[in-house]
Amino acid sequence: MNLYSPQQARRSIFKTIRFRAISQVSTVLSYIVLVRGMQEHAFGIYNLFYSFIPVITTLASFGLEQTLRRFQPEYLRTAKPLASAWLVRIVARARLASTLLMLAIILLAWNVIANRFDLVGYRTDFAVFGVLIILYLQTAILQLSLASHMMHQYSVGSVAAMSVGKLLAYSAITVFGSLTLRSAILADIAAYGAGYMVLSLAHWRLRIRTPQATDHPLDASERRRLTRYAVFNHLNDASSLLVYGQTDNFFIGAMLSPVAVATYAFYGRLTEMINNIMPQKLFDNVIQPMFFAVPAGESHTRLSRYFTLLIDLNLALQLPAIAFVIVYHRELVQVFFAGKYIQYSNLFPLVLALSIVPSSMSMPVSLVAQYHERAGLMLASELFGLYQVAAMLVFIPALGLYGAALSTGTFHAFRNFWIWWQMRRDVQWRNFKGVLTMGLLVWGSVIAICSLLRVFLPPLPAIVQMGLGGVICGIGALAFLRSSGISQSDREILANLMHGREAGLFRWLGLAPQRPATS
Repeated sequence: MNLYSPQQARRSIFKTIRFRAISQVSTVLSYIVLVRGMQEHAFGIYNLFYSFIPVITTLASFGLEQTLRRFQPEYLRTAKPLASAWLVRIVARARLASTLLMLAIILLAWNVIANRFDLVGYRTDFAVFGVLIILYLQTAILQLSLASHMMHQYSVGSVAAMSVGKLLAYSAITVFGSLTLRSAILADIAAYGAGYMVLSLAHWRLRIRTPQATDHPLDASERRRLTRYAVFNHLNDASSLLVYGQTDNFFIGAMLSPVAVATYAFYGRLTEMINNIMPQKLFDNVIQPMFFAVPAGESHTRLSRYFTLLIDLNLALQLPAIAFVIVYHRELVQVFFAGKYIQYSNLFPLVLALSIVPSSMSMPVSLVAQYHERAGLMLASELFGLYQVAAMLVFIPALGLYGAALSTGTFHAFRNFWIWWQMRRDVQWRNFKGVLTMGLLVWGSVIAICSLLRVFLPPLPAIVQMGLGGVICGIGALAFLRSSGISQSDREILANLMHGREAGLFRWLGLAPQRPATS
């Protein structure tokens, strides 16, 4: 059976939906417990610690994860299991070594770091957090590998297990003790440790079915190809540190305070949780191997269709989320988080709206560039980071947290549009006009209606107001899905993929032609 057939993709999508649903619900609930239970200063330190993960991931990447993500699906599609297994072993071992090296450097330089970011007295806590970083990165490698094998019951199932584990641990600590910085870190370590054990067992079972090579499974020219790709992506990763939203915390921590970090990280995390349920993020482990398994002879036509589909579907869910948050941001914080950080609730719609370009375009343009092995193009795009640094230094003192959000949002917009412009001959967004026209018409109308109802209706409880707004956004979403905001090509691809019992639902939603596609 073809590992990357539409039938296999369909099965993986439904496995992903089941486990992602558990994961997202558990993540939201655990975050509510975490925010309510932790003091603002401790929550700020906690988020600063997590900001070190992208630092270690990028500065010592050696292009490892990008190389694994790009070439393992190709090896599996062309029946080279020995090359695939060898690549996973090399990447896992090299990532462990680079992580240990970076942790040692950070701990040795701790006094310098601590003075700059108000982390004096937290060296031991960070040393404990180092165990979490190791588990986090090793887990990510196993998830990538199992996803390439289309074994999403493990790669996505482990994410669900970790999310449930965090929720149980946070809840138990809150009930029987106090949710401190150290206890939150230990809870996260326990959750990641359980997830890593599940993935390791699944990968071990996969490995024993693969014959072990007695010599090197790749010839010299292929090893040079991998090395060249890894080197370019190491430079790209090392220079892309500012792409990660967590690195904003370092600027805020240095120029403002840990409490400001907590506030900014809170709204950034809410935005991340919303973007995590968007199709691109929800099905990333399915999309990436299917994308890289496209034969070269079919890439010119198929990549543009997939590119358009990814952007259109993402915006079909992201636009209603933005419309809802624009109107009801204050009510959301009041109801679910007991009003914590509510004085900056206007930051929520700003951060979410500014995330629309990176969350919708970043993954598709990056996949196209990686498919064509244009790592040099990705590296050149990081020069926009100079703009972000300058913008942070100017806007944070002048506008505070709003300046940080503006700097990061515009940086992502400039960077992603530039990459797409350079790749425009290889891939096109075929439905730009339809999405722009219907997006402004439908969601502009929804925002206006919800705002008018808040003004002219009698005062209602916050939860009732949000429920009414949810109904209006749902009606707007149905109208958008049935409009030119979803192209005919999108509907044909979805009809070809979703041809089982779910086909009727997709046709009713307007996501598939009234008659299923025949190819």
